[in-house]
Amino acid sequence: MTLKKDENYEFCDHFQFYLKLEALLLAKKEELGKFNEGCSSIENDYSGIISNSKDICAKFKYIATAFLNVTGSDDSVNINGFLYLNFWLNYQLKDIKNPTVSSKQFYDNLKEKDPSFDIGLKLNDKISVIEKEHLNNMIMLRNLYENYIAIQDIINDKETSEKSCLDYPKKCTQIFEEANKYCSTDNINFCKALKTFIEKYEYMFKDTEYKNCKLHKPLTLTNYSYPEDSDSSEYFYADSWDQGISTNSINKIVVIFTLISSFLIFLILYKATPFGTYVRSKIKRRKEKWTNLEYVNENKSILQSTEYQPINEENNQLRISYY
Repeated sequence: MTLKKDENYEFCDHFQFYLKLEALLLAKKEELGKFNEGCSSIENDYSGIISNSKDICAKFKYIATAFLNVTGSDDSVNINGFLYLNFWLNYQLKDIKNPTVSSKQFYDNLKEKDPSFDIGLKLNDKISVIEKEHLNNMIMLRNLYENYIAIQDIINDKETSEKSCLDYPKKCTQIFEEANKYCSTDNINFCKALKTFIEKYEYMFKDTEYKNCKLHKPLTLTNYSYPEDSDSSEYFYADSWDQGISTNSINKIVVIFTLISSFLIFLILYKATPFGTYVRSKIKRRKEKWTNLEYVNENKSILQSTEYQPINEENNQLRISYY
């Protein structure tokens, strides 16, 4: 089936982060309860249409507020965060059959009932309806990362029985094989997201000590042809793993980038802040102290070397009397 438009799947590469953050936020029931304002009237509006509209309303406001409080300029981090919020709302409303109810309509209604939410309207043009086929693909990616997180938690927790890991790799294989059917030249971004998952997934199993927590079987993208007028470097080949950057390489790049960033931050602090002035004054005083000490030691050694040596009168050109 040909899709009406291509969709941005880049945020799906960070599902493991978003899912963990979502679970962490929703576990704080007391904080979540503070976002019920305006949701009771939402419940009345969708009575008989959405059974858990009040719950969706409160959770969406809570998660969205957490994201909005840390967003600034439209960099890739913020853009992906907005894309995830849009996916989250579409995902919650996926089973609604009423054509008048959509993610955008729900957001607009929520804003009307609670004007204090998203007062800066940052989400106003970010919430939209995701085409059904794309949404299903994203849900499969979400399910893959759910299993990925479960396996990762078992590997990282030495006290967890490795037997509990047995089912997750099998589930991942089943979900991936289903998702693989929808990877084609009509949906390159989805193929890229699947390839990114494969790299993370297979790297996770490297050097693990658990016998039962192993790769069920290699995950391979279905081969597909590329348009003749397209640059093949823009696409991911199913069996050309060496063309992509491995997760290990990415981790190394991140570490190097972090070290460089830390150095630059220190340099800025040193050059342009009171902290820098303080440090420079300390260094200057310490340097002067060592210079003075060296001077004293040098002159002391000169005095010691000449103290008991007679003056050579032939070299005493000024004829100064010495006593």
